[in-house]
Amino acid sequence: MQIDPVVFLAEELRCKERALRTAIKRYELDHARENGETVNALLGTLKVLYREFFETVPTSVLGASEMVRMAAQRLPFSLARYTSHFHEVADRLSEGKREHADLVWLRAMRTALKEGQGGEQGEKAAPLLGLALKGAARPIVVFRAFAPPPDDDIPARHH
Repeated sequence: MQIDPVVFLAEELRCKERALRTAIKRYELDHARENGETVNALLGTLKVLYREFFETVPTSVLGASEMVRMAAQRLPFSLARYTSHFHEVADRLSEGKREHADLVWLRAMRTALKEGQGGEQGEKAAPLLGLALKGAARPIVVFRAFAPPPDDDIPARHH
């Protein structure tokens, strides 16, 4: 089974952001040119990764949970009261739980954000919720292996 591309991108983003913080600290200490170039290179890489993240449809509920977390980070301060609910939904999705109420709430929030209730930041977060919903609503295929029943030593009765 392949890893969800959104999960991979989210982890890559976290790694690059950590590297950027470290590079910025080094640059602030000595203002060396090579440290500044490292910061610029990391910023360019992050820009490309974010663009890919915003265009990739998750293939699992785990990827959908990453999208919901990213959308929660993008919410404006006026909608901060919903952040904890977004994270609760993301936690349930990352555990593999797809609750109907969560999907309905995410659809309602996406609609509200698309209609401008969160301002410009909310309008930017709405597409992430749309992608998350596509990933969370995907059907799950469960493969079960089974063996034929063992041969009994007891002869079957025929009537």
